[in-house]
Amino acid sequence: MSEPSLDAMVRRLDELESYVAIQQLVADYGNAFDHEDVGRLSRIWHDDAVLDVGEFGRYEGRDAILAAVKTLSEGVPEQHHWHANHSIDIDGDQATGLVALDCAVTASEGGPHMVGGFYEDRYERRDGEWKIVSRVFTMEYWTPIRGPLREGVTNETLDRASETS
Repeated sequence: MSEPSLDAMVRRLDELESYVAIQQLVADYGNAFDHEDVGRLSRIWHDDAVLDVGEFGRYEGRDAILAAVKTLSEGVPEQHHWHANHSIDIDGDQATGLVALDCAVTASEGGPHMVGGFYEDRYERRDGEWKIVSRVFTMEYWTPIRGPLREGVTNETLDRASETS
């Protein structure tokens, strides 16, 4: 069995480092939206990026995406993203990803819900740095859940609301 060449080892190391950098982009996305952290969010997008969250809007360009944090947080002031099953295909300085999402939210109208679906992502490495080029969300469910996710909303409050509807 022959030893791998130095070039082969460098390629493998680059792919591993790229994989980890791309996973960090997805983690930063969830944390940024959960905490309305515009600074963190600004670091993960290329200037010409697109965020398409279906019925919640399509935002073109980093500035529009950053402005979306405020807009989206008005309708869903509490969020907690769980990304899972991240599948990444890397081809040089470009990559694609498929990421599952479960997100507990408190909607400003309607109370607590569980949102699920998946993101189809494109990433590019420019000037040595991986960032998101496009992120498209497909929602598979938006389901009401029971439980106090914000002050003043309890199971009893929800019971009374459902009895009067």
